[in-house]
Amino acid sequence: MENTDTVALSEKLIATYFAYRFLGKAFYEAPTAGLLGQLKQDDLFADWPLDCSNDAMKNGLETLQAFLREWHAEDFNVVRRDYAHLFIGPKRLPAPPWESVYRNEERLIFDKETLQVRLLYRQFGMDVPTERNEPDDHFGLEMMFIAHLCQIALEGIRTEQTYYTDLSLAAIDSFFRDHICAWAYDYLADVTEAANTPYYRGLSLLASGTITHTTQSWQIESDALASS
Repeated sequence: MENTDTVALSEKLIATYFAYRFLGKAFYEAPTAGLLGQLKQDDLFADWPLDCSNDAMKNGLETLQAFLREWHAEDFNVVRRDYAHLFIGPKRLPAPPWESVYRNEERLIFDKETLQVRLLYRQFGMDVPTERNEPDDHFGLEMMFIAHLCQIALEGIRTEQTYYTDLSLAAIDSFFRDHICAWAYDYLADVTEAANTPYYRGLSLLASGTITHTTQSWQIESDALASS
């Protein structure tokens, strides 16, 4: 029989998995009318898997709920254009979604951070889509990696192979400290400022609040957090 601590950890990992899996797909993949329609129908943001523990998360959820209440399929092109404006181009991107851009003075992609996260993905067996030739340090992929690590930790609990759970939990802690906390808040602030739709403005606030929730609930400390 599972003990209380294991059950609590499993529930925490499941909630974190669903939150980061959604954020990863929302930032990495182009929006579709079907997705927005499903979000409206399911009212996902009224039942976010993590407790609403800070203002950014609260404001993000409220912004997204208000947007979806008024959203209709014929409005989809506005959201699609905003996605391109923020993350694709062809004009200069107001919020480049790659860690290396925010962490070197030349704002280059495919810098050392890209190689670091690529190695981590491989070490933990996360497959990265190749059709877009996207740098591995894309914000959406980093969110997906946290979800992937949660899956590994849960599998370790299920199979009673605690080594894999401990390894994954340590990787979550170090990945936040060494990567996510070092750039995500600046990036998400740029998305919030540049977004032309409540959808991406709300997503950026929700992501920022979710990261804060994780660092607090998992007691993750980093130099970036200490100086913020």
